[in-house]
Amino acid sequence: ASDDPPEDSATIVQGPSLLTMTGVHRPSPSLFQLPGLRSLPFWTAPESASAAQNRKHRVAFNDPLVTTAVEYVESNYESIRAEYFASVLGQGRETDLDSGKVLKPLEPDYDVSTKGGEHADDALHSGNWDWHSYVLNGRKNEKFKERCPKTAEVIDTLEKEGLLFGTPFGFCFFSTLHGNSSIQAHSGPMNLRLRMHMPLVVPPKNDNAQSSSRPTTGIRVADQVREWHEGKAVILDDSYVHEVWNDANSPRVLLLLDLWHPDVRMEEKQKISTMFSYAKEKGWIGQAKKQ
Repeated sequence: ASDDPPEDSATIVQGPSLLTMTGVHRPSPSLFQLPGLRSLPFWTAPESASAAQNRKHRVAFNDPLVTTAVEYVESNYESIRAEYFASVLGQGRETDLDSGKVLKPLEPDYDVSTKGGEHADDALHSGNWDWHSYVLNGRKNEKFKERCPKTAEVIDTLEKEGLLFGTPFGFCFFSTLHGNSSIQAHSGPMNLRLRMHMPLVVPPKNDNAQSSSRPTTGIRVADQVREWHEGKAVILDDSYVHEVWNDANSPRVLLLLDLWHPDVRMEEKQKISTMFSYAKEKGWIGQAKKQ
């Protein structure tokens, strides 16, 4: 029958894990875990004083798929950053409002407090966090593509190469975490994806930041803390517990996008995508589409 679940579907059994109560940091996805995948909190090395050494050992395991994605997105950093300033902040060369060339800036398109969304938790966010999305819960936003064609082209190329995470849990958006804002510790829903942060705007250090024990603006994944550097991609596994903060007075902006974990085989990708699409159609997962 059409209502039957697809073959090889998984049964989700949610409940507390005893392993999360230990002092050892392990992936702890809230929904689904595929055994046997290589696992690290960060898949890119921190920025070092030696640029040559950093390039040679930049990506964990020297993984070719992750390396390809990192190098490709970084090579388009200037164009992506320029499109953010033009489309979100409305900064451009045209000033004549009657010319038809001055467009209204894109508005945030995701309410992080909306019930049913992956990030919907009243206690998760403090301050202001804006999204301007190209891919939201696996769906593409054509308005974003019109305003940010080069950024969309970069993402579409990753998709054609089979690198972009193609499920209802796939995201790609300009993530603007405003000053004095934070995202509390949480874990992603699965270990099937790796998340890329391409920093576009990183605030200067703030001497008045809350704590000198952590950077003014940064991210912790498991027990590792990193700072962002403009134009240098960071790859992380968000199935580990992680948190983000911006104790500066100005926004931190990055392009966030999800990649398939490189250990997930093509056959597995197809079956996983079918499984999650079925679950979304049934209303078991995901956010209801706005009318």
